Amino acid sequence: MTLQQLRAFLAIVEFGSFRRAARELGLSQAGLTNSLQALEAGLGVSLLQRSAQGVALTADGKRLFARAQLIDREARRAMDEAQQASGAAGGTLHVGLGPTPTAVLLHLVVPDFHARFPTVKLTLVSGLYEQLRPALLQGLIELAVTAVPDEGPGPGLKSKVLFKSDLVVVGRPGHPHAQARSLRELADCEWILLGPPGGPGGTITRFHADQGLPAPRVAATCESFTQLAALISGTDWLALLPAVMVERGLLGTQVVQLRLKERAHRFDNCVVYRTEPPLTPAAAVFAAMCESCARIVARVAPPAT
Repeated sequence: MTLQQLRAFLAIVEFGSFRRAARELGLSQAGLTNSLQALEAGLGVSLLQRSAQGVALTADGKRLFARAQLIDREARRAMDEAQQASGAAGGTLHVGLGPTPTAVLLHLVVPDFHARFPTVKLTLVSGLYEQLRPALLQGLIELAVTAVPDEGPGPGLKSKVLFKSDLVVVGRPGHPHAQARSLRELADCEWILLGPPGGPGGTITRFHADQGLPAPRVAATCESFTQLAALISGTDWLALLPAVMVERGLLGTQVVQLRLKERAHRFDNCVVYRTEPPLTPAAAVFAAMCESCARIVARVAPPAT
């Protein structure tokens, strides 16, 4: 089994035909077929079924596909690491970003990183921790900067704490409870969650429990802030969001803060990456820049209220 054979197999699956895969790889169709047949012979299994509709993975093909993707990503990352270590920076860096680091660090870190590594293709992926963790474990992103649950990042991952995030209750302008000053005054309201109740995006459930209140009535669970902002602006539903996103107007003017006396639980925002293999030089620099900028932000930020 060779890397070339695995990449031929991945290309056939991705493009759905031998002809298109051969063209994309710059191979003859016969050469691509020979490469796949050699891979199947080496493994002793059939990986693909051909039909008039195209190609489909066999059961053995499905098992190999995920591993082949991981092998290909790690091979490309090894090449990037070798180039970056020799001073010939290049390749790609995929970074996951949670909402609070996006608001606080993105504009500080990314321009400086690009100035230092102008030939590295930086790809930013947005999401909550529940979305970024599997991407980290699968090697789809090399590191993430995001809020992490209290129990930590989980097996196979390690983290460095940058700062804590403050969360605030938000609703639409003119909300019937806009003047509420206590969570208890919102007992009859419905809420929007970002992610599962136990994670940083679902802190409103914990907020109610910490105040000795019944579990909140959840109207919807979203996976993006675009969805949440649309629901907030068109309903009387409420949500718990990072304070910095509201302060900087990142969700527009249709979301306003309710000034409650209680403070919601605060989560650590961390740089998170896999235990093994080590970060590439470019990824290590990006992580170090996040740590440095987080210290600067902490010094100039006003005290939490």
